Order: sequence, then structure tokens, then C-alpha cells
Amino acid sequence: MRKFILFAATAVGLTATAACEPVEDAPPVQGADARGGENGASTKKAKPPIGLAAKRTTAERSILSEGGALTCVKVTVANNAKKKVEINPLYFAITGTDSVKHDTGDALGEYEGQIATTDIAPGEKAKGVVCVKGKFVPKTVSMTNPLFSTAARAAVAS
Repeated sequence: MRKFILFAATAVGLTATAACEPVEDAPPVQGADARGGENGASTKKAKPPIGLAAKRTTAERSILSEGGALTCVKVTVANNAKKKVEINPLYFAITGTDSVKHDTGDALGEYEGQIATTDIAPGEKAKGVVCVKGKFVPKTVSMTNPLFSTAARAAVAS
């Protein structure tokens, strides 16, 4: 009986320890270092499953706009995986140079050219604009998957 209790206590301890481990790390920021490997030498890397590129832009206001400042980024999402990728404007967030992450949900309907809610097949791309309320300098854009874990991150080009 003592062996069973010791075994059970050990199993529970290992399970509790494993549950505290992070499930996944955030993906690296794409486009952050164009030089590549050591001393600027180019190294060939495998494409990430979801490619994300971002560039600062200004968006045209929609008729539903309530006014106020918007910070906008034009994004391109590429599906490099072997299964479809779901795209939704609510899956994006913009982080400023002040390290504050801003949610895109507050600015939905405020601008034209919003990235569409769609699925893209392997090899396809989707382009559109994502905006957040407020005026700041965007540094990175992140995209989550339907389970709201980070799927891709990209540095924002000027």
C-alpha cells in the first residue's frame, strides 16, 4: 500500500509540474532581422507555417467611423502550411514602441480595406488593413489562431 501511495504522489507531482510548463513559446518576430546569421551572413531558414508581413499605413474612414485617432497597419498573411488558415480581423493586435499591446476589436467598422474574415488554402495569401484606436508608433503585429494562441508575429515596416 505504501508503494502505491508513493507512486500516486509522485505521479501527481509530475503531472502538476508538467501542467505549469508553458505550452508553447511565442513565434519569433518575422522581418525583425533581415541580415540573417552571424556577422550578417545569409542563412537559409525554413518558412514559418504562417508568414506575416506588416507595413504602416493610413486607412480611409468608413461611414460608420466615430472619429478619433487610428493607428493602422497593412498586413499580408501567407499560408505556408499544409492545411487551411483562418483569418479574422479580431485575431490581430498591434504593439507600439512603448510595448503596449492594442486590440483591434475596438476599431472594427471604423475604416475601409479591413482584412477579410476568410480561410486561405495552402499557398494562398490574404491582404488587408488592421487598425486600433489611438495614435502611437506601431512596432509589431501579432496574429492569433482560433484558439487565441499566437500564430505569427511580424515587425512593422515604415
